[in-house]
Amino acid sequence: YLDKEKGQYHVKRFKIETSTLKTPFLFIREGEGNSLEAVTTVAEPILGVQTGKGSQVRKARFKVAKMVEVMGWKAVGAKLTDYNKSIQMEWEPEQNSEAPQQALF
Repeated sequence: YLDKEKGQYHVKRFKIETSTLKTPFLFIREGEGNSLEAVTTVAEPILGVQTGKGSQVRKARFKVAKMVEVMGWKAVGAKLTDYNKSIQMEWEPEQNSEAPQQALF
């Protein structure tokens, strides 16, 4: 998520700790301009981040599970990168390491 006040993108991993229905819970830091940028339910996601334009393009891949431990939903999270207008984030497709099971009949 983007923390506009700090000018930083943060990443966090957490488990849902409630069974309450129809009650909204803010799981990103409150503040003007703060926004959720990307979300996934994959256990070991890889986030592709691209910054810059033209010849200044830089790409990076972050293995989120190796960067951040699972924490409480109220935690701020870990800093991912500084805010940049030209940043693009995208989850990489989940790699299925298991070969498909063959049919018996």
